[in-house]
Amino acid sequence: MARWSTWRAHRRYHGQLALEVATVPRNRQIVWSTVTQRILDVSPEGEDAMLEDAVIPVSLALFDREKGDEKRAYLRYQIELARKLGLPFTGAATATLFRVPQGFSGALDPDAFGRVVRAALVKLPFVTRGEDSDVEGEPFLDIRRALAPSKRPAPGRNEGVPEAAAGEPPPDLAGQDSSLFDELGVFQFGPFEAFRWTDLGRINVVIGRNDTGKSTLLKLGYALARSVQDYTRRLEADRPSLGEVLADKLMWTFQPASARLGDLVKKRSPGDAVFGATLCNAVYSAILSAADARSLRVDDDGGPQPNLRALFIPPKEILTSVDAITSLHEQDKRFGFDDTYYDLAVALRGEVMQQDLPDSLRRVLTSLRSLFSGEIVRESGRFVFRRGDDQFWMSQVAEGIKKIGLFARLIQNGELRRNTVLFIDEPETNLHPAAARALVRMLHDVSLAGVQIFMATHSYFILKQLELVARQHEADVRLCALTNREGYVSGSFHDLSEGMPPNEIVEEELSMGDEDVDLAMAG
Repeated sequence: MARWSTWRAHRRYHGQLALEVATVPRNRQIVWSTVTQRILDVSPEGEDAMLEDAVIPVSLALFDREKGDEKRAYLRYQIELARKLGLPFTGAATATLFRVPQGFSGALDPDAFGRVVRAALVKLPFVTRGEDSDVEGEPFLDIRRALAPSKRPAPGRNEGVPEAAAGEPPPDLAGQDSSLFDELGVFQFGPFEAFRWTDLGRINVVIGRNDTGKSTLLKLGYALARSVQDYTRRLEADRPSLGEVLADKLMWTFQPASARLGDLVKKRSPGDAVFGATLCNAVYSAILSAADARSLRVDDDGGPQPNLRALFIPPKEILTSVDAITSLHEQDKRFGFDDTYYDLAVALRGEVMQQDLPDSLRRVLTSLRSLFSGEIVRESGRFVFRRGDDQFWMSQVAEGIKKIGLFARLIQNGELRRNTVLFIDEPETNLHPAAARALVRMLHDVSLAGVQIFMATHSYFILKQLELVARQHEADVRLCALTNREGYVSGSFHDLSEGMPPNEIVEEELSMGDEDVDLAMAG
């Protein structure tokens, strides 16, 4: 399916018109290229006309699903086929779809549409892997042929594949693989009357007193992202509507005492609750009425997102209680542990896989193992902590070790990977300040692997370390400070790479220092 779409993320291409080719029904993005931005590139500020033709490109660069020789083999094969089909190349792995001429009169090159089709046919098998849900009939090419060259030694610098091709794709690829949450809005829901967080970063931290809605905000974002993930997964089975999946996820995540979704609507408000987000460059929003029992209305359905994953790490450790959590949900089907605990328990049960990890995730695993000189493994259906030749059941292991250890488990079994949105509520719980600071440094490495992180914290150590990481690495770390004044929750937003803004956590730290000085002087 070819379509024009507007880039919604609040980044360089915000509001720009793009040409997109995607599969039906799973909405896998095959080709995406800006058009209006390319025109602006050749139209200097203050000029009404282009100074030269605007070239609309398509990149054949691949994302991080494959590594090393396999990735280079796929890229070589794509380039070979694209050249045979007559696509002109302007770079090592970038071909031209068409040009918008300087004196554009409304007509393009007659072969423009043909080149778009040929580019999509070349990329399609590499995006879908030939899955029946996306491809009808025989594929244009058999990508298994591309694996044959990967058995040979990797090519040298001058053997046809540019060194840059093995890295991250260029920023103009954008699309579903590079943008997760970009905006989140909540109206008349829980403690929120009107809240909107725009221009989200790779790491997003929420602070505020206990009655400001930090956990509500994280859970709502998780419920939305996880619902899109589950909706996409179930398309080939029972084909539910997104509204059905989202209503069920909200019920089991928030578990209202009356088992009525309508109770989540802000009590003092006469209107409906509205919440939504820009997620993977698509808009999702839902409306919940106080009269709703177990349903809601989806206003904007951005469609399936096959690359999206969502994980939530709650404050309490769960490795000791994995079986109890899953049993309560699957067999008893009653409230107790909410879905943030249940979904995590299911994710932890996944078996460790042999996989080629990005460098940043390999660094995280090494740091996690060295932090407590051991690792958590699953044996005979139970989790144990192994340190050298010694082995301990979870009931014998310190809470902090269990909390840190589950991150390693999620990386090893492939649950925590690129295009995951990771929510963490109070990461400092049961951690020594040194371990809490180490965890922040690890989370920065996780974000470099293409994971977007949301966390809520009360800890000065966590917050200060996030600021240090942001300043040292010029990292994309955003802060939302929530306040509750007479039942009205509002937020102030800051970029931690610019330094620590005034906030209640820092003020309390300074107040304690002042008290210490006063006592010393009094003595």
